[in-house]
This record gives sequence, C-alpha cells and structure tokens, in this order.
Amino acid sequence: MKKILSFVLVTFYIFSLNVNAYSIVNVSNNSAKYEKQFVKKINLSKFTSKKLSILKKQIEEAIFDTENNDKMTDEKKEKLLWKLIALNNIISDEIVSREIVSSVVITIIDDKRCPSCMTKEIVDQLKQIPFFIWATFVEKDFSEAWIGDYLKQNDIKKLPAVILSTNNIKDNWEMQPYLKLLADKQFTLEIGASFDPFVNRSDKWFTILDKEVLNKIKNNTYLKWNKDAKISWIEYSDLECPYCAKLYNSDVKSQIEKIYGDKVNKYFNHFPLDFHQNAMDAARVTECIWEQKWNEGFYGLLDKSFSSENSNKDYLIEEAINLWANKDKLEKCVDDKKFDEKIKEQQSIWAYTFGIAWTPASVLINNETGEYEVISGAYPFTEFQKVIDKLLK
Repeated sequence: MKKILSFVLVTFYIFSLNVNAYSIVNVSNNSAKYEKQFVKKINLSKFTSKKLSILKKQIEEAIFDTENNDKMTDEKKEKLLWKLIALNNIISDEIVSREIVSSVVITIIDDKRCPSCMTKEIVDQLKQIPFFIWATFVEKDFSEAWIGDYLKQNDIKKLPAVILSTNNIKDNWEMQPYLKLLADKQFTLEIGASFDPFVNRSDKWFTILDKEVLNKIKNNTYLKWNKDAKISWIEYSDLECPYCAKLYNSDVKSQIEKIYGDKVNKYFNHFPLDFHQNAMDAARVTECIWEQKWNEGFYGLLDKSFSSENSNKDYLIEEAINLWANKDKLEKCVDDKKFDEKIKEQQSIWAYTFGIAWTPASVLINNETGEYEVISGAYPFTEFQKVIDKLLK
C-alpha cells in the first residue's frame, strides 16, 4: 500500500502539481479542507484522461489497503484515509466533468463575406475556456445550403453564431446568463454578433443604408472634419463605458485623420446604457454645452471626459465652465432634460438600423453609395483601415 501511495504522490510531483509527501501528511484532518488545498495546488488539465483514470484506480487501491492495514493505529489510518479520499474526490470530479464536456459540440456559424467578424479570434478564445478544452468544435459557413434555413428556424439573425449542443456544463458557469435556448433545443451564446447575412448587399458585400436614413442620422448629430468627405465614421458611445474610452483614447482617430485626411469625417452619437448611472447625465451635459459652444465645446468636453475616464455630472459641468460655458444656462439645460428626446432618438435609430445592443460601435459609411460596415468593440486602427480601404474602392 505504501508503494502505491508513494507512486501516486510522486506522479503528481513529476507533473509539476506541487503535491508531495509533506503536504499530504501535514494538512488538517478533514477531506473537504484537503480538497480545497489540492484544487489550488493541482493543475489537473496537465493530465490526460487516461492518466487520471490510472491514478484514480491506484488511489482506490490505496484506500482499500489502508482500511485493511492492521499495523497502523486508528489515528494514522484515519488521517491517511481523509487524504486519499480527498484526492480521489477531486480526480473523480474532473473525470466526470470531462465526460460531460467531451460530449459538448460547439458549432461556429460564420460568413466568409464578413470582413470584421473575427471568427478565428472568437474560436481561439472559446478554446481557452477550461470547460471547453475537451469539447468538439465544428465550423460552418453561411454559404452551405442548409445554414440559411437553420438560422431562420432558430431566429438567429446575426453572425458569427456560437451554438452549444447543451447548457449542462457546470451549474455555476459564469457564462450561463448569456445562453439562449433555440427552437432545436440547443443553445446560442450571445457574443454581440452584428453581421446580417440575409440583407441585400453591394458587389463588395456591404450592406446598403437608405440615403434618407443616413441624412436623418447626420442631421441629428455634430460633424467633425470635412463635411464633403466620401466616408463618414459614426461613433456610437457611452461616456461611462470603459471600452468606449479605450477606443476614443487609442490612435484610431489620429491615424484615420493622418492617413485619409479629407476623405473621412466623423459624427458622435449617444448611446447611454441603462446600467451606467452617469451615462445619461453625461450625455445631457455634452449636448447642453453644444448649445453654447457648438462643435468645439461638444468635442472638447468629450475629450475631457474620455481622457480622464470621468463621466460624473459635476465634473463635466465644471469642465464645461472651464471651456467658457455659462454655468447657470448649462445647469438649467441639464436639469430641464432639454435634449433627452434627441439622445433617445439617436439610440433608437442605432438599435433599429444597425441592430447593435452595446457600446462602443462604429459605423463606416460610403456617403455616395450608402454602403456601410459596423465595427462593434474597441478594435485597433488596422480593422478600421480594412473597411475604409474597401469602401473607398
């Protein structure tokens, strides 16, 4: 029995699990406590399922031998049994977990026409999730004959789509709230997909925006750079959103201005998210400074807010005063919620037209053809460059 126990412990040590004879002998006399200690020390992902099964069998044999060892005192026997049972429990749990997850099939439905879906990056990230290490990944494209019908039957309107064959992965899995039951009893994982594979597209596979809708969007916001530019960048943002600040403070804006010059202009639209307590007030202050200081004040206050990552109303009012806004007029405008209808209209047009639910999002539009592409998230300049270059061709 001692040889078997020694072999188990040495095996863990060899595989860099930081479990040795000293730690086995000197933990408190309680299997639950042992399990907590071992879980922290042991990286079971380094073990193949076959190796875990061998270790489990060896530990079970050691438990049997310990129980029938007449030479050990009851006190020593009890201590050793707790240790062995704890090891057996965590290995058993891992084996069961792998058996469950190994039966999970994750189907990724992509559309090769989508230049900014970043499906490969999504798949790579999913494969790093511990629960998915043993899952089977299957990749499909919208061009396959049956995919369109499948998406319609399951009310999937945007790609890429991540389909899980089951949600029975782990009771406390942190991504459970983002799983949606489908008509075929599988589950889709919400990832903020934005590419609509069903709409009519141009020869370059861009969605085409109606000119009246485009003009309505432009007339309801403030222009930055050349009004006659061929490409418009409409940024939808929330002043309390950290990822919005990340995009705004990146080199995307300066690189676009540097490389494309008068070919691109920019508009900023509000999308204050409900769970951001400062977002709506922040949007009100920026609109109210525009009333006094026009575009210079509006974009100047945006710069202050995003660069400091501070969306507090009092802070923004103070900064607006530093930009020479009249304090009394500004506060009255904010308190009267003068621009609420405009802010909400920007939100509704964005949600209805572009089908996006959170910030930041950037819509790049060819003003001549109406072709557009949505970039959802704080992506680097290279992603903007790909879309702009294609829109300019």
